[in-house]
Amino acid sequence: MVRYFKFLTMNRHFPFLTSLIILYLIIGCSEKPKVAPILIIAADRDFGTYTAEILKTEGFNEFEMDSLAGGNINSSFLGLFDLVILAESGIEQDEAALIREYVRKGGRLISVMPQPELSGLFGVEPRNEMISGGYVRIDTAKEQGRGLNPALLQFHGLSEIYNLKSGESLAGLFTDKADKRGFPAIVSHNFEQGRATAFLYNLPRSIVYTRQGNPDFAGMEKDGIPGIRGMDLFTEGWVDTSNNTINQADEQIALLSHCIENMLEDIEPLPRFWYFPDSLECLVTLTNDGEYKTEADFEIQFRDIDSMGAKMSIYIIGVDNVSREWVERWTEKGFEIAGHPDDTREAGNPTWNNMDSALRMRKNEIAGKYGLTIRTNVNHWFVWCGTDADGKQDFGAQARLEEKHGIEMDINYAHYDMKSNQGEYFLGTPGKNQGNFTGSGHVMKFAGADGKVINVFQHFNAVYDQQYNESHDPEGFFNCFRGLMDRSLQNGVYSFISVKSHNDEYYFSKTPLLKMLAYANLHNIPVWTELRLLEFLRMKDQASFSGQHWKGNQLKFRLNSAVGDGNGLTFFVPYRHQELACIEIMVNGQPLKFIVRRIKGFQYAMATVKPGENYSVEVQYKK
Repeated sequence: MVRYFKFLTMNRHFPFLTSLIILYLIIGCSEKPKVAPILIIAADRDFGTYTAEILKTEGFNEFEMDSLAGGNINSSFLGLFDLVILAESGIEQDEAALIREYVRKGGRLISVMPQPELSGLFGVEPRNEMISGGYVRIDTAKEQGRGLNPALLQFHGLSEIYNLKSGESLAGLFTDKADKRGFPAIVSHNFEQGRATAFLYNLPRSIVYTRQGNPDFAGMEKDGIPGIRGMDLFTEGWVDTSNNTINQADEQIALLSHCIENMLEDIEPLPRFWYFPDSLECLVTLTNDGEYKTEADFEIQFRDIDSMGAKMSIYIIGVDNVSREWVERWTEKGFEIAGHPDDTREAGNPTWNNMDSALRMRKNEIAGKYGLTIRTNVNHWFVWCGTDADGKQDFGAQARLEEKHGIEMDINYAHYDMKSNQGEYFLGTPGKNQGNFTGSGHVMKFAGADGKVINVFQHFNAVYDQQYNESHDPEGFFNCFRGLMDRSLQNGVYSFISVKSHNDEYYFSKTPLLKMLAYANLHNIPVWTELRLLEFLRMKDQASFSGQHWKGNQLKFRLNSAVGDGNGLTFFVPYRHQELACIEIMVNGQPLKFIVRRIKGFQYAMATVKPGENYSVEVQYKK
């Protein structure tokens, strides 16, 4: 008993955990006290803590995060959680024994790039071989892979090669598209009373590399297009453009979600938050680089957009040509006015200090003239700083600078590859099948080369007017947008679509842009500013679930939301759990209407609440 009290008083969850565990010990309760259903064990290296960003993107906002180095991890603490996700490398022998004991006694474990010492948990045998980069193919015949794409999906980073013994392969690992051997990439195994699943490559690292590009190319001119930009990071075959239309990073994220739910299928169903506001299946944002034009030039475009019920973000270089009165009139209508930092004088070699100055100057100009705070950002020419203050390569350096200046969303990654030395359309074919070369339609935070999460969202600009203007293809500009939206609405290839329409190229983009806005209206998809999207994402990230309890065919939990928003916050739960089906959702004692939707192969019951309030939720299941 003494060692339990010592553990409690040293634990960072004291006194909440203390009261729960003391009650547990005193009354000998058969049910363990619930903190959160999921524990992430991770460190600020090897992209371990980015695991939390992946779970939040997938709506699993009910987890605790700790580190093996933190001193809290012992058998009693692990026993509080239904599922442990082990994302940390460099595990010691006693720590490995602790993890094995947790699983042996009935725990559920998902491990990312596990140490060979744990291979027995997953029913595999190490070959003492590694490969760098390659492909994974999800086995869609397995329950965890149901509804996902069976194509060869790229991964980046290292993977350990294992032979399959008693484990079950959920996905195959291939060195390239011609590789016919196939080693296990993801495995699942029943180990005594527990279950264990392993991603045999570093999933968080791969997701970041797929979305942000090759870190070895940071700060380097690679594509032959003047100026170092984010697109230089995707050269030399980094991206398999044949997969652009399937969002290959997102498919692997979805597989992790399926593994989480499968792990808990005989314990409890978990609530999740939906990607989009309300019950939408797509969202559009519209941006405009104002360059050196005047408010008189902007007025025509803004009126057209406003007449379609859409909103736009405009990034202006200077403030001399735009009055405060004009800015206030359009911001009151819901448009966003922000700055357009200009470091093009050193576009071929952007440095930390000069980019820092460019951001500071534009931020001060916008605040001084209009009283506005810049929270989203697009640089002139998309110039991307790829070195830190010491001149060291870091593909997250620009995002770190933005974080320093209070900027919370970046839209500098865009689809533009005209006249590149990488060959025609090295970022993907244009038009309806263009897709997302970042492998993702989600808006997620950046990470630095050190693997640490940067508190700045990355929103990819897929529908870029200059790409299609230079190829004289207005219909392709529209079809690019339509293809992204159709796949999001019809095929579950979910995307937050960002469209760029320069004011000085409005002579080209007006007709296809208005067609896009009409198409969005036809499908009841709103067109927002980047700032409006940012506010929604911040609200969704802040919301959480707590107090989950499954008993008597009823799931109870609390939904906690302290930040309001103009749109609804949607949560969803598995429509079926074991042999039961959801028949009712009660919120604060009152029935709440829900819809049933198939998402990535599985049915879910979805309901929407007003954010900014706390709710008590009861979900009733029945045979």
